[in-house]
Amino acid sequence: MDFFKKIFSTSSKVSKYCDLHIHTTYSDGLLSPGDVVSLAHKHGLDAIAIVDHDAIGGIEPAIEAAKKLNIEVIPAVELSCIVGETDVHVIGYYIDYRNKKLVQILKEIQKKRIERAKLMVERLKKQGAKVELERVLELAGEGTVGRPHIAQALLEEGYISSYDEAFWRYIGYHCPAYVPKEKLKPQDAIKLIKDFGGIPVLAHPMSYNGHHQIILYLIETGIQGLEVWRCEHTEEDIKYLTELTQKHGLLKTGGTDCHGGRKGKILIGELKLPYEIVKELKDAR
Repeated sequence: MDFFKKIFSTSSKVSKYCDLHIHTTYSDGLLSPGDVVSLAHKHGLDAIAIVDHDAIGGIEPAIEAAKKLNIEVIPAVELSCIVGETDVHVIGYYIDYRNKKLVQILKEIQKKRIERAKLMVERLKKQGAKVELERVLELAGEGTVGRPHIAQALLEEGYISSYDEAFWRYIGYHCPAYVPKEKLKPQDAIKLIKDFGGIPVLAHPMSYNGHHQIILYLIETGIQGLEVWRCEHTEEDIKYLTELTQKHGLLKTGGTDCHGGRKGKILIGELKLPYEIVKELKDAR
């Protein structure tokens, strides 16, 4: 983490900062849009991107809250797609989140997520872990339901002692209660984002098994950027990804992927990137 501060935070040339990957309660984050904006202001961020999974409901309330604090909110969405057997995420920045057709498409995706949650709850009951779908949906609230909400329900009922245990014991990949998501093909996710005015960027590119091949495949498929800066990335990771963006003429983005402390730290403020990244995204539009 120290080298991020060395590169960005102490530079006299940087006067404005951004974090372009933050989740809210409208997907699997623990912070409301208003809380996200308040923390962003507290940590000196000038721009943030609300990047919920298959959901855009958190964007408008974040924009409203941000008006009082003079923070720029970039509308975005994170879509799941499948490459081989790997779940790959593509972010769409500056997507037209008010478009009625897009809203309807995402509602259909969210319905399929509810069906998936129902099947996972049924499998959990067969494993002796009796959680109720109604409670899982209640935990999701207005947001998109996902495995984190199932994990939270398991934790509440005492079937597990930690959030991580839910995944390695019950609902992680290849575990007894796991049910795969119905995912888009990468080309369909990229097309959807572009059709609604967005810029498709590959999220957390170093997290995928066989990441080099996956990154190259997404580049060939039409991705316009890579998430170069993340808290988990080493200097070598950043160098590797930067070289790829230069070779293929791609945008560079980054962010904390904050889920509001669901996996430990809240993370907002841990990685402050120069606002120049936002300017480059705007120019790309």
